[in-house]
Amino acid sequence: MKIFLILTLCILGITLLTGGCINDIIPLGDGDTATDPSEYEFDVFLNGMHGEEEFVPVHTFYLSKDGYTKAVSMVENKSVLNIVPMESLRTSSEGTISDIVILGQITHNTNSMPESFTDFSRMQQSLDINYTTSEKVIRGQKNVFIEFEEPVTGFVAYTMSIPQGHDFMYVTTPPSIVRFVLPEGYTTGNPLIGRPKPTPDSVYHDTSGRENLVWYNDGRPSGFMSMLARYSDAEVEPIPKLISVKFYTTSAPRNLAIAVIILGLISAYVFLRYRAEKQRLEDIRKGIEKQVKLPKKKGKE
Repeated sequence: MKIFLILTLCILGITLLTGGCINDIIPLGDGDTATDPSEYEFDVFLNGMHGEEEFVPVHTFYLSKDGYTKAVSMVENKSVLNIVPMESLRTSSEGTISDIVILGQITHNTNSMPESFTDFSRMQQSLDINYTTSEKVIRGQKNVFIEFEEPVTGFVAYTMSIPQGHDFMYVTTPPSIVRFVLPEGYTTGNPLIGRPKPTPDSVYHDTSGRENLVWYNDGRPSGFMSMLARYSDAEVEPIPKLISVKFYTTSAPRNLAIAVIILGLISAYVFLRYRAEKQRLEDIRKGIEKQVKLPKKKGKE
């Protein structure tokens, strides 16, 4: 009986471990579930990079305060979209990426002219193309891959779960343009509360009054890597750029300033009260010493 119980527990343990490992190699989903494109904003953001005419992938993240972000990528001739989500204890591996929408065409049926993206943004129905989502751990970090049956050109939108809070991070893949759109009524940049790192290349407000932060990563090495590439014939691979932003309500800096002022006034009051009380006790001590006359000590005869 004991042997049977031990064998049963071993089989159950092996089954659970195997189930956990299979999730890392099989697709996490497919393109059968249709999502309404109206859930996303398809903005044709093609402002170029350093005046170059070649297409540069654009990744826009519409941040929210509810633990998720809606991402829209403008891609050209793309077979695989690699996403590096932030880890969270409450985020399950199956729910990291969801509600995928593709507005565009198979690459050999179109081109990446601005007019084409404008037409794609007006599409009412997602592109009927098969895709799969899978995940893989690379250098200790989970990567999610959206693999298309055929290379596509157009918009790829998805919803990504992120850790609860007002912090968001993204690793750029050069060359690319990355844009963060903060929720309406939110801002960033205060040195005490938090500001984006690195400093955005462009900051502006859209027609909805939302703050937009834009970074350009042209893939060119900087600093020591730039000097190495300049004085040697060795080809230096561009290093991906980590972008992080902490956002908060527009009233947060003012509220913080008011709190600091109030705290300063309270501290000043406590300090002055302490000084006054100390001086009062000192005066009492001196008064007592004046009233009490100590007897003089007699010398030895």
